Amino acid sequence: MSNAYSPVPELNLLKEFDDEFGAEGYADGFELLDYDDKKKVKGWLGGPEDPSSAEFHDRLIPFAHATGSGSIYALWRYDDRADLADLPVVFFGDEGEVWVHASNLRELFRLLPIERDMAYEDEDLDELFPARQEYLAWLNRNFGLAPPDEDEEEALFKAAMQAFAPQFATWLGRFTGEDAVKDMLRIPL
Repeated sequence: MSNAYSPVPELNLLKEFDDEFGAEGYADGFELLDYDDKKKVKGWLGGPEDPSSAEFHDRLIPFAHATGSGSIYALWRYDDRADLADLPVVFFGDEGEVWVHASNLRELFRLLPIERDMAYEDEDLDELFPARQEYLAWLNRNFGLAPPDEDEEEALFKAAMQAFAPQFATWLGRFTGEDAVKDMLRIPL
């Protein structure tokens, strides 16, 4: 029996880093959850008696808080591929917003250490997030990746939305109200 955090090697590497440095030290609002904790997306559907609930939950693998306010990142199993790290990462906001955030885990990992929030405009990110430089070294060492610049960040988001949002919206629309789906499809690309 394995003591691994998850069946996803990339997430296991992040969990090891996270255990050493703590998420608050490298990414604003990001916090790993218990892997595949279905309770974290329960607010998106009715209770367990809802017949669509099982199908909905079977296709989502929640793994992290995306913000300090309860938003969630989940892998969306849009097919039955074996490599779970290659699944799109979807965002479920605590205020009902939803979108495709990254095309896969490695793209999400690139996005974690950046913060374009106006609240941090005049702040030193390395001072706010003391393990940020260690995370950047970890990202490079394990995956040969660096965070995107602002233009590439936008391009990554647009590519993920263009590749997966229509299919995700169709799937999600079967289980939820139309408002969340309509809002997602109105995100300018």
